[in-house]
Amino acid sequence: MKNAIRRYPLCKCCFGVLALLFLSVWLRYLPQARDVCGGPVMAYGRVSQIEEKDSSSGQIRLSLRSVVFCSGTNPNQNNPLPNSQIENNKIKESNTQSAKGILCDLAQGQEPPQPGEWIAVSGMARRFDRRRNPGGFDAESYYRARGSLFLLTDAVVLKQSGSGNRYRQMLLCLRRYLTGKLEEICGEDAGVMQAVLLGNKTALPAEIKALYQKAGISHILAISGLHISFLGMGLYRMLRKCLPVPVAGIFAGSLLISYVWMTGDSPSAFRAAVMCLLGLLADMLGRSYDRLTALSVSALLLAAGRPLLLQQSGFLLSYGAILGLELLYPILSRLWSNRMAGLFLAGFSVSLMTLPVMLRSFFSFPVYSFLLNLLVIPLMGLVMALGLLSLLAGLLLPSLGRLLFWPVHMILLLFETGCTVTQRLPGNTWLTGEPGQMQILLYYILLAVFCLLKRYMTKPCALLFLTGALWILTGPVRVGDTITMLDVGQGDSILISSEDGSHILIDCGSSSEQKLAEYTLLPCLQSQGIGRLDYVFLTHMDADHISGVKELLQDEGDREVSVGTLVLPVPAGPDAEYDNMVSLARQAGIRVCVMSAGEGIQAGGFSFLCLHPEKGEHYADRNDASLVLYVKKQGFSALLTGDLDGAAEEAFVRRMQSEESLFSLPGHVTVLKAGHHGSKASCGEGLLALCRPSLTLVSCGEHNSYGHPDDATLARLRAAGSRVCVTKDTGAVRLWLWKGRVRVFCYAG
Repeated sequence: MKNAIRRYPLCKCCFGVLALLFLSVWLRYLPQARDVCGGPVMAYGRVSQIEEKDSSSGQIRLSLRSVVFCSGTNPNQNNPLPNSQIENNKIKESNTQSAKGILCDLAQGQEPPQPGEWIAVSGMARRFDRRRNPGGFDAESYYRARGSLFLLTDAVVLKQSGSGNRYRQMLLCLRRYLTGKLEEICGEDAGVMQAVLLGNKTALPAEIKALYQKAGISHILAISGLHISFLGMGLYRMLRKCLPVPVAGIFAGSLLISYVWMTGDSPSAFRAAVMCLLGLLADMLGRSYDRLTALSVSALLLAAGRPLLLQQSGFLLSYGAILGLELLYPILSRLWSNRMAGLFLAGFSVSLMTLPVMLRSFFSFPVYSFLLNLLVIPLMGLVMALGLLSLLAGLLLPSLGRLLFWPVHMILLLFETGCTVTQRLPGNTWLTGEPGQMQILLYYILLAVFCLLKRYMTKPCALLFLTGALWILTGPVRVGDTITMLDVGQGDSILISSEDGSHILIDCGSSSEQKLAEYTLLPCLQSQGIGRLDYVFLTHMDADHISGVKELLQDEGDREVSVGTLVLPVPAGPDAEYDNMVSLARQAGIRVCVMSAGEGIQAGGFSFLCLHPEKGEHYADRNDASLVLYVKKQGFSALLTGDLDGAAEEAFVRRMQSEESLFSLPGHVTVLKAGHHGSKASCGEGLLALCRPSLTLVSCGEHNSYGHPDDATLARLRAAGSRVCVTKDTGAVRLWLWKGRVRVFCYAG
């Protein structure tokens, strides 16, 4: 026991410090970065990285480090910053602040500075977008973990030091030159080879990136252990045959560091480089090399400067893959020692260790990725070797480079074919949704016990442990019902999920957000493990209510989300958009149902009663003919009014109060969805007296040109005793219904 404790002390110390850092980040004990208000900003810092944000537009993005900045100052090119205002790398202003780093998008026509230069820039500060919807991307967390506090847009360079890191400048010029050569040699595969060899993904076709990601082989596009080992250790082994070991090690190590700098210094590349350098050092000193110790040292070096990386998926996937190979693979290979099983065990070990991170980031797992990686991983070494050889040959003779690249083109074509074939196989994607924190904790506790009991582990016991861990991680956990109003900008969308697994969508559209299904609706559905919508209600045919649904129906074959029934309001007259929606639904094999006042649908324990429009009635426009739904389940009730407002709303109230009405509201509802995004003419006193809502939800976009929601409307709602949530301020709003209680959670505040 004492010998076990004494072994690998450095590894244990590093992992202990990392565990404390992770807890500090998770429990938010570390100081949080300040919020940044938008507006004009002048900043001064050192250029650490220059990249082309978009190859088509030529947009240049700078990374500045050791930054000081002040707000409310926006000099321009005609009024450059006087030299006297900057002294000893500080802006001489009373209201200066400091930051580890910021990002700057240069204005069109601005010449980029040199790496290592100290520059002064001015522009408009913009905070990174927070996660505003379930399953959405948290850009603020991503960039702050990498040391950038905010983004400076339309940045103008005011002053340059005139000197910089000459070596970094040379590496940048070399990268640009090699990028051009790859475009000349590789043709349509240039984007993939630039990502594989140079870490430059700006020219990578979006369809190829999506294809690789869905198939589970996107790791080949990142500079990681495979690249570093191929270049660093491969070169070292060749050089030490003809050079002294120290000389070969120093030369290979220097080239390795230069390569990592040139390719962008990503966390995965940093991890692989540190581990490779420690391996070189151990070989040069004649000492043994322990991969776990090298892994822990590299993680501590990386996390010490940027502790927020400990929560980022890229960091966790990179380190988790090595942990899986070191901790799980030896146990599994001992239990299943036959050659056929051995083909899968390495990939299975990596997947077991990284599965929670994968599901938390992508909400699904590509089932056939094991088979595909058996083909891809062995061939990647050949891709890199022949790709590098063709690049070197192309420097001298482009035609020779193109000839040598032809086998690489065929291998990449084989990769694409393999991805396409696996995507067409039944059950190609295991959609689990986003696991909870307690599920992840219990999963890793079981894996830890599995590793501790490795000497006593038998095949039945191992199967029991691993099956139980997977069941805990991926088993559906549904407690109560949820109603979520998504933040779709200037539009409407409500998702209802019942405890029994039924899912109903009411509208999904926006006039301010593009590709709403791809960027908002589908991530939300996938994060909750939803592969089927039982009902989709459309209140009316305006684009700000149907654009996302239209995308979903047009691309349903590729989206892996099916729709059972499309529910539309009774047509109030000729409408081309209405006819088009019916046609799209029928082409997709979706049943179409029409509702009018007095008709109802039961789904998931909820009752959906249509209160408006009336059959055979003529309405002035689409808004007036909006589908109005009264939703009820046990003690919860909601009134969803579409875009009903003004005179149409008043007529609706009068009809509901008349003796001829087939249904009358009970005088109180839990939730009111404000009509027409909270316009001035919506939520009149008559409607509020009719329903007396406890909570009112308003869906509208930030800085919308319509002035939604109107201040007078908000005042009426609050005077009626209703609490108000506006998506432009709160992000998505989720209501959790359980045991007669309603809890409200806002995603952005």
